[in-house]
Amino acid sequence: MQKLILSEILLCSVRDKAAKKVKFDPIRTVIHGKNDTGKSSLIKSIYQAFGASPARQNPKWKAVQPTILIRFEINNSSYSILKEGKYYAVFDGQDKIIRVFNSVVNQLGPFLAELLDFKIRLPNQAGEIITPPPAFIFLPFYIDQDAGWTDSWSSFSNLAMIKSYREPIVYYHTGIRPNEYYDTKAEIDRYYVAIEELESDRKTSQGILNNIREKLSTVDFNIDIEIFKEEVGELIIEFEKLKKKEEKHKETLVELHNAKLIIEAHIEISKEAIKETDKDYNYADRKEEHVIHCPTCGAEYENSFIERFEIAKDTDKCRELLQELSGEKLEVEDKITKENQLLNKSMEELEKIEALLQKTKGDLQLRDIIENEGRNEVRKIFDQRVTEINKAIYDNAIKQDDLKKKLNAIGDKERKQEITGEYQRLMAKYLRDLEVFSLTGNDYKNIASKINDTGSSKARALIAYYYSVFNIIQKYSTSFFCPIVIDSPNQQAQDIDHIDKILLFVKDNQPEGTQRILGLEELYGIDFECEMIELSEKYHLLQTGDFDEVYTELRPYLDQLFSSSGSLFS
Repeated sequence: MQKLILSEILLCSVRDKAAKKVKFDPIRTVIHGKNDTGKSSLIKSIYQAFGASPARQNPKWKAVQPTILIRFEINNSSYSILKEGKYYAVFDGQDKIIRVFNSVVNQLGPFLAELLDFKIRLPNQAGEIITPPPAFIFLPFYIDQDAGWTDSWSSFSNLAMIKSYREPIVYYHTGIRPNEYYDTKAEIDRYYVAIEELESDRKTSQGILNNIREKLSTVDFNIDIEIFKEEVGELIIEFEKLKKKEEKHKETLVELHNAKLIIEAHIEISKEAIKETDKDYNYADRKEEHVIHCPTCGAEYENSFIERFEIAKDTDKCRELLQELSGEKLEVEDKITKENQLLNKSMEELEKIEALLQKTKGDLQLRDIIENEGRNEVRKIFDQRVTEINKAIYDNAIKQDDLKKKLNAIGDKERKQEITGEYQRLMAKYLRDLEVFSLTGNDYKNIASKINDTGSSKARALIAYYYSVFNIIQKYSTSFFCPIVIDSPNQQAQDIDHIDKILLFVKDNQPEGTQRILGLEELYGIDFECEMIELSEKYHLLQTGDFDEVYTELRPYLDQLFSSSGSLFS
């Protein structure tokens, strides 16, 4: 089975001049920290970097809006993903930018779905069939401290955008409906579209044929030149309107490109200013005298820490201005992209009008032919067209039926029964191991059913459910296995015996060959035999002492993001 493995996470706040860097073991990592040390904020940031926002966030942490960079591997190929404000960027193993995204649903989601072989497509609340956003890729693998212990498959926000998502997403991840099922379903849908288009063509052709038969049976066929001229005139008027719209779009594009050139000029000025202030600082820093002479005008200045500090502050301001200008450049490039789309649409409409004009001219030629060839030839032409369409519809329907049979075979009852039976067996075992006796087989009969329990036993029942699903995914799923991220499994005031059972269960039942990141407030004397990340300072997950190192490491990624051309945007 294909796997995604996390290597490390970098968090940085330029506003607070503070940062944090954490390396992940490829198999097991424990993040240990008491309340308010930032443990959950760190854990919530992991999948947030991939566009999957947690169901709940600490308001203070949300206000920080740190830059997040995660390095990861997919089948031994290295990548990085950067989240900076509303922008995301993916980099290859050589840290070269692959693509930039400013929309999670329409851009980043489809990209990650392709990268992680996530084939399922589902209706949103508007009834449109879309690729579900990244939250649905990672949904079974993340147990949020706040939402994940209330209900399963609910740890991310905005899940309701996909209509009735629970059962299809559960069936997909557990392999009841594998990737092949959705590949086949997509082929069937393409035939639906093709048949609908042919049906529309047949309806039009049959209508024309019926109309011709009716008219030719009662009157001679003559060309009405005046009506013909009137129809052409209307098309030409519409053509001129569209030409004016096209010119307007071009004018707007010129203005936007001019604005982009101005911003780029300001960026170059800012870069030069940074270079000059860096030179000033380095010059002042090298001088050991209390007084230095200006290399430009010869004036004398006191060579003190305050002067050097002011130069350094100017450098920071220039860098902040450079980032602001880079953001403005990205926004202008986004507007240019949208305006180009409007221009292309306008040009497409112009092409349609031209096609209609050509067709109208063609109609005149056809009528001349009709007049020369006679009524029977007309009927023959349209009869043949309708026959060809009928044959095409039949051929497509046959292929579609074959695919439906294939789809039924993929999602057959035997496969579902096998997977469901294995899930029920695991649930029964794990519930017993965790001493949950309040549930019967009917309570977890369906793999997509909710765990309806109360009190301290609910958390233990949810752990049994999660680990049953993990093992089912590992055995049957055709998609990726992502890192298991569990935050604070000690829920609902467990007594000490049950706390030990929970933590030992989580430790000992990790599916073989997977990566697990576990967040804990207390270790209760258990040796997890893995990498331990200790967080001890309250309200300071990000450390000022780590800022220079982390920001220096992030700078090349940020520079590529803010200097990206519009062609890198999805």
